[in-house]
Amino acid sequence: MNQLHHLIADKIRSAGGRITFAEYMAEALYHPMLGYYNRPEMTIGEQGDFFTSPMVHPVFGHCVGRQIYQLWLEMGSPSSFTLLEMGAGTGALARDLLQEWDRLQANEPAANSGPVALRYVIVEQSPVLRGRQRETASETGKGRIEWHATLQEVPGYGSLEGVILSNELFDALPYHRLVMDKGRLLERYVTLEEDGSFAEVTAPLSDERLPLLLDEQIREGLEEGDRLVLSPAAGKVIREMADALNKGYVLTIDYGNLSPDVHWQSARSGGIRCYYKQTLNHDPYTRVGEQDITADVDFSYLQREGGQVGLETVRFSTQSDFLENFGFLDKVTDLQRMAFRDLRADFELQKMLTLYLPQGLGDACKVLMQSKGA
Repeated sequence: MNQLHHLIADKIRSAGGRITFAEYMAEALYHPMLGYYNRPEMTIGEQGDFFTSPMVHPVFGHCVGRQIYQLWLEMGSPSSFTLLEMGAGTGALARDLLQEWDRLQANEPAANSGPVALRYVIVEQSPVLRGRQRETASETGKGRIEWHATLQEVPGYGSLEGVILSNELFDALPYHRLVMDKGRLLERYVTLEEDGSFAEVTAPLSDERLPLLLDEQIREGLEEGDRLVLSPAAGKVIREMADALNKGYVLTIDYGNLSPDVHWQSARSGGIRCYYKQTLNHDPYTRVGEQDITADVDFSYLQREGGQVGLETVRFSTQSDFLENFGFLDKVTDLQRMAFRDLRADFELQKMLTLYLPQGLGDACKVLMQSKGA
């Protein structure tokens, strides 16, 4: 039982013996000093607990860069354009995206009516990750990226014109855990055993509005014992993104699916996944603050919440389809030609295909584009 375990245990005692799983997850991941994403030793990548698509191969960031460039064209090639990335991880996406943006600007002058002041903003709550991002993007991003801890702190909030981008942000927001018990939805809370270890107890919902996050088909089809994960925080974040924009797009890339499929999948599995040293487990109460905790995103919920604040759904697709639309297969073809005589090209090709193939990230990750006034 580490220090964070004891701090959360004290919080449970102070709250009368239980807290919601969302409160537990918020502390485990985002405690200012001891939470997973704020620890100095927090590791992401091949030597860490998990990796994200931008870390697999630069082609991912290049394809996203082409999408951003296309959206800039769709908006009329404005001379001032904001690209805001929420939760930038190691900074790999910013580095590769900016490289592709610069290449397109240099090689397609006909599309450019003049110099473009691309404003790259990163919103990152973790000081540790902000340092990592500055290091990773130091070459392409030097003097071009500004950092802020929250979205509301960004100068121009409410009048931004451009794109708000996130990759694997929503899956790490705090989630509530619900269960169907004797014909009604109850909530699974975190409590303490006599020895101080964490346990779960079922009790009435902490907020009677939680079932409203589900569409009607799910609510009517639940069976005894079905388990769900819901994140009101996701609705709050998508609304804040809409509020930040005057005109532009929200581009969300994450694990998950549309409803009802995303909930039927979690109903039998419990919905929560944990990663430690590249190993998957389903116990969020071990290695508190030392392992990642995540859940699949309900993209239908993001669409519904966004629609209420002016975000119109433009496109929803798998990551495979998204990459294919922006030249991914051309790069694959080039590497296939080289792989017969160059083992390094073959190794690079295998990494790239992890991003694309259905059994890799190709189907697991989805891409949602929403627009506001554009």
